[in-house]
Amino acid sequence: MGAWNDEQAQRYADTYGEDASVFVVIEAAQIAGGEDVLELGCGSGVALSSLKGVAGRMVGIDPTPSMIELARAACPEGEFRVAPAETTGCESDAFDVVLGINVVEHFDDRAAAFGEAYRVLKMGGRLVIGGELHDPAFLDTPQEYAADLGAAGFVPTERQDRNGIYVQTGRKPHV
Repeated sequence: MGAWNDEQAQRYADTYGEDASVFVVIEAAQIAGGEDVLELGCGSGVALSSLKGVAGRMVGIDPTPSMIELARAACPEGEFRVAPAETTGCESDAFDVVLGINVVEHFDDRAAAFGEAYRVLKMGGRLVIGGELHDPAFLDTPQEYAADLGAAGFVPTERQDRNGIYVQTGRKPHV
């Protein structure tokens, strides 16, 4: 997940920061009861900000420092750090939910990013990814992640097709 320059980051935040796809994915995640949430590629922090008072610990990572600045301003209650999705620097088995909203196409290594999501999720946690179908022409193969998710250790238990959102619930135990 390569970093953007300040101009690219601001343009993305202005254009897509509050895109409806963000809130559709948040709704599909069904976050409740103080669940701890990690957002991969948190961008301007809009998704985590929308979870104030609902989620417990909220952590956002993004490889672009200016995006992290925007996220901190939008959601002072969150923890934010500059990091790629492939190596978040987060502790293992720490999150109930990992979100990936409009971000999968930006991963440098999709399998590594899903592997990292698997590592940081608690047993029974869920990975919720989606939003990329806002422009299917932008992707080589829209929302076909089953092989990479399986290679990362996820058990294919649910795919929610509404707006192309994947909800991976449950995990294999660490070996």
